[in-house]
This record gives sequence, structure tokens and C-alpha cells, in this order.
Amino acid sequence: MAAQDVALKHGRYYDAAIDGRLFHASTAATGVAPGTAIGTTAAFSLHNPLGSAVDLAILVASMAYISGTLGAGVVWHLVNLDPSAAAPTGTAITERPGRVTGGSGQGVALTTATLAVAPAIIRPFCSLGASLASTATAPWQVVEDVGGAIILPPGCTYSLHGTTAAGASPLVAFGVTWEEIATGAD
Repeated sequence: MAAQDVALKHGRYYDAAIDGRLFHASTAATGVAPGTAIGTTAAFSLHNPLGSAVDLAILVASMAYISGTLGAGVVWHLVNLDPSAAAPTGTAITERPGRVTGGSGQGVALTTATLAVAPAIIRPFCSLGASLASTATAPWQVVEDVGGAIILPPGCTYSLHGTTAAGASPLVAFGVTWEEIATGAD
């Protein structure tokens, strides 16, 4: 049996970006509190509107420290499993297409979102240690390659939110990259 070399012609997300199916969203540069309890609020949410005709496949999730004193705890990948629940509300985030001159997608990104029902935990995203701006550590960013392992059908919502100690005015930035795939497509 002969060996075969395989290499990508372009970057991993190139096809989705060039085809107008790849999108990014991030909280404002001023940041958002990571959260202290799972309930009907979320620091970052991505909603797939009912009737959108696409599934949203989460590809990358990220978080970076901005300021304040962080409380120790966990930031979670969360989902609303009930497509019939009301759409979340909150401060709209403008999504950015992967091909920067591309159009808008179906996903609705929100910060400080109000959810119709408390979300379900998928798994931990990252742990936070108690730290403050004067802590002598290198700058940090947490990035997880979710790789499409979390898929939002129409009517469902994905969130990043923490169960952490309150800290003192903690602010972080959350970001998510997703692909929009026609519902039922392979």
C-alpha cells in the first residue's frame, strides 16, 4: 500500500469564509463581566432565529482579560435547548463576515443578554483564578477550537457565562466564530 501526503490548499476556514458562511462576533472593547451564576442572563450569546434555514456550528470560542479583579470560578459553554422559547434580548453585537467585504449572516450575537429560560451546561470553557490587573503575570487569552462540536438549530441560543466569585469590577472580552450551514446539509 502506497503512502499519500495530504495538505490543505488554503487555511482551514478558507472555504467557509470565501463562500460567505463564516462569521465572527466579539463583545465591545470595553468588556463585560464574566458572570457569577447561571440564570437568565448571559455575558455573551449567539442566537439562531427560528425559521433561519441554517444551523450555526460553533468553530472557535475565545476570552481575554481586560481589567478589574477576577473572581475564581468557571466559564461555561451553555445552550438553550428549547427552540420554542422566546428569542433573547440584549445589546446587539455586529457580526463580522470571514470575508471582510461579505454580507450579514443569520446569527444574532448579543452581550449582556436576557434569556427566556436558564440555559443548560454543555461543558466548561475555562477556569478563572482570582487575579487583578496588578498581578505579575503575562497577558492571557483563552481560545478553544470547538470545531463545530456545538451546533445550534433554528430557535436555539449558545452562551458563554461564568459561575465565578464576584471579584471587583471584572471585565473580559468574549468572541465566537461560527459557520452557517443550510439545515439538513451534510
